[in-house]
Amino acid sequence: MGYVDAHTHAVFKETITEEILNFALNEWHTPRELLLMSVREFVKVLDDAEIDYIGVMAYPSRKLGIAKEDYALRVISAVKDYADRFAVIGGVEANELSIEETRYWLERQYEAGISAIKIHPPHMWLKPNAYRPEEGGLKQLELVYQFAEDHGLPVYIHTGTSAFSRARNKYGDPIFVDDVAVDFPRLVILMSHLGRPNWVSTAFQLVRIRRNIYAELSSIPPRRLLEYIPRLSEISDKAIYGSDYPGPGVYDIKANLMEFLKIPISREDLVKIASENPRKILKPLSRNR
Repeated sequence: MGYVDAHTHAVFKETITEEILNFALNEWHTPRELLLMSVREFVKVLDDAEIDYIGVMAYPSRKLGIAKEDYALRVISAVKDYADRFAVIGGVEANELSIEETRYWLERQYEAGISAIKIHPPHMWLKPNAYRPEEGGLKQLELVYQFAEDHGLPVYIHTGTSAFSRARNKYGDPIFVDDVAVDFPRLVILMSHLGRPNWVSTAFQLVRIRRNIYAELSSIPPRRLLEYIPRLSEISDKAIYGSDYPGPGVYDIKANLMEFLKIPISREDLVKIASENPRKILKPLSRNR
């Protein structure tokens, strides 16, 4: 059994646009050659790394100027010949669409085969609990969570800061995710980045006390993971490995995984986090075949 990388921003020659290329070069500082591999070439990289499949983020980012709701469909089309190697994470920008538009794109992405939904509060400029009456009553966001709950789709929610120039980090506080866990008890929530660096203690506590919140560990350098989360083994049943490749500083998907597997916790916990747990929650495209 190989491993699962549940959080990447992998792009391919078949899907990249000029906007995404410029963003990755200027904001991620990613080497150009990593952005222009074909899907087939990338699968060879996964084979070498002993990674069975990865989650590919394909959610809209209007505020960053790089993607809208159709991007998920383009990624699914590009990787469909390797459906067992990719899980595509879609999404909508609830504060940019009408209720009808929100429903339309959720249904189109689901029919195409998305494996999960991503909400990125600092990039979308909204609180994860903005559907609450006291937080503005955004019905479109409520629809997103209800749709995900009804269709068995996990929801990734970014927590913690973002260094990108147009990010609004006030929305990154994980405490707002608590409302979502309470109001949608059947929803599986992957708390991306576990609130790093400012709010790790809050995020860790929410993983401990909320049955449906999981710790998704991407973008925390593996060599520093136990500095951020010294009690990681306590939540090994609810933690999931992700690299954030090819985001800032994560330019080798294999090296990042190998570094994670050297963390001084039990081999049993490492296998849970990097293989067993993600398989239970994030299914590849091939699940529909």
